[in-house]
Amino acid sequence: MSEFQRQHPVAAISRALGLIRGNLITILVFLFVGASSDEFNLLWFIGGGFGFLLVLGLANWWRFLYKIEEGELHIRSGIFVRKNLYLTKDRIQVIDITSGIIQRMFGLVKLDIQTAGSSSREAAIEAVTLERAKEINRLLRDSSDSNGNGEVEGVAGDIEQQEQEFKQEIALPGKELLIAASTSGSFGIALSILATLFSQIEPVISQSELFEYLFGLLPSQSDVLLIISVILIFVIFAWLLSFFSTLFSFGDFLLRITDKELVISRGIFEKKRITVPYNRLQAIHVAEGMIRQPLGYASLHLESAGYGDEKGTGSIVLFPLIHRKKILALLDDVFPDYTKEMEGIRPPKRSLRRYLFRSAFIVTTITAGLYWLLELNNWIWILPALSLVWGWLKYKDAAAAWGRDLLILRSRAFSKTTAYIKKNRVQDVSLSQSWIQRFRRLCTIQVHVASGDQGKSFTVRELDLDEAYLLVKELKGGVSMNELLREQEENVRWIALPGWPRQATN
Repeated sequence: MSEFQRQHPVAAISRALGLIRGNLITILVFLFVGASSDEFNLLWFIGGGFGFLLVLGLANWWRFLYKIEEGELHIRSGIFVRKNLYLTKDRIQVIDITSGIIQRMFGLVKLDIQTAGSSSREAAIEAVTLERAKEINRLLRDSSDSNGNGEVEGVAGDIEQQEQEFKQEIALPGKELLIAASTSGSFGIALSILATLFSQIEPVISQSELFEYLFGLLPSQSDVLLIISVILIFVIFAWLLSFFSTLFSFGDFLLRITDKELVISRGIFEKKRITVPYNRLQAIHVAEGMIRQPLGYASLHLESAGYGDEKGTGSIVLFPLIHRKKILALLDDVFPDYTKEMEGIRPPKRSLRRYLFRSAFIVTTITAGLYWLLELNNWIWILPALSLVWGWLKYKDAAAAWGRDLLILRSRAFSKTTAYIKKNRVQDVSLSQSWIQRFRRLCTIQVHVASGDQGKSFTVRELDLDEAYLLVKELKGGVSMNELLREQEENVRWIALPGWPRQATN
């Protein structure tokens, strides 16, 4: 493959649809605003816009060339500004294979070639045959490549060989998929998108006959009922959008385990395959959302160096939904070399007021102002009460533990997060103090790991200063935190981490 080659022409359509998806809100706003004008021809606008995007897609397809020569991938792209991207196979960490609706219609796949830098998101080949994808994978991921320690970097062998080496396959049951879709955290994102879109088209809608017709269907035309109806409609549409988005994204989910990597495949309409080499794994974190935690469910995520999505993050969904009783068993299967449970420490009791104050001060101040200015009902004071509960939950869930080769950090923002970090994967650890924390001998500890382009940090607030210093000291030595604290055991607030029950085995 030493000569430059082009992708399949379907890449032009795929590129055009990608531009439409990336600018969907802007396009919808133009459509609604333009539709209110008598001089606006909707069909001409749609046809002309799609034609323009198709021309751009064709130009991108024609100008996109690639070749592999002596273990180096050379991509030449750009319509007006010519770009040359060179990727040697020793820099390549992950090769993902996805198949969207357009690709699947023509029996094609898309290759995303990930490296340790931000350029990885530019190394995507939109449309090639599966046979060509296998050939590219074989040429770029030769099993003879290894690092200085004799450890194979990334995926060894071609796709067919990988399929034969899977030790275990774990699927997502249909029940968990429906619960994951129903409790998805993308509900807030969907709601914000709908709110943004509505704010742009509201002037047009309010002057249309459709708005008057729908408003006339309400049993009473009071302002309060109108506001409640609009809110309910937004919530229902946002939930439906979140539900089907998660359903389509994680349908047919399958986690496959090999000796050297994890292979995650998912998606109903767009088939996506993510390969995560163990030697690029930086951290594991478990998220228990505000809705999922009372139901006993959580989601598992990985932080990987060298993996970057379109946002530059290295976060990968290892398992979208799992019952907390099954988390430790799954981690035992996937990461047998990780210590799953250990003793940890909690923030001291004197830090509780800090958690309550930080969580409730702003909410209480805003509530008091609105209460006096707008003469609101006394029920508004339930918001400060809920913020106090939120602060207490943050205090109760905060904890940290260090072992000889692993640390566990647990904290809460809205979701309760438990992170497993190998000691040799820590990029840096920092202790910080505000002037109030200095007065009360408290501090905040933050651990940073490599992840994608931006990195990832895990933070625990309001730890005892002396105990936090011991945690940092342990990172520099080989003695476990528990051994360092045994001398003052009567004063240490021990807690069992991570706190999930183990499912009884038959």
